[in-house]
Amino acid sequence: MKKFIQTIRYAAAQLAPVAAVLLFTNILLAQGPIFTGDANNLSNIIREALKLMAIILFCLGAVGVAWAIYNKMTGKEWGNQAFGSLLSFAFGTIVAVFWQLAQGRAVGVDTNF
Repeated sequence: MKKFIQTIRYAAAQLAPVAAVLLFTNILLAQGPIFTGDANNLSNIIREALKLMAIILFCLGAVGVAWAIYNKMTGKEWGNQAFGSLLSFAFGTIVAVFWQLAQGRAVGVDTNF
């Protein structure tokens, strides 16, 4: 019985922050732009997030290539940076394809947003 009471106290202590948030804020009654029931707004948010993610990945790939070139010129390890930049470009291309699909367009793999 003593261990059961300790378990209940531990669980109550862990759930106290969640209970405080639910009791003292208006999270359950939020009326922001996402919670209006307009599915079009949510799809626009997803489209813009995909677009931003693809752009950031292509920029990271360019930074990785520059870093790999700098390390190669200075005689340091450069393979990890080159491999990371290739992965960034590849994943950026995949995200760009999903963005094209989310736009309802035919898939053309390019960076023209």
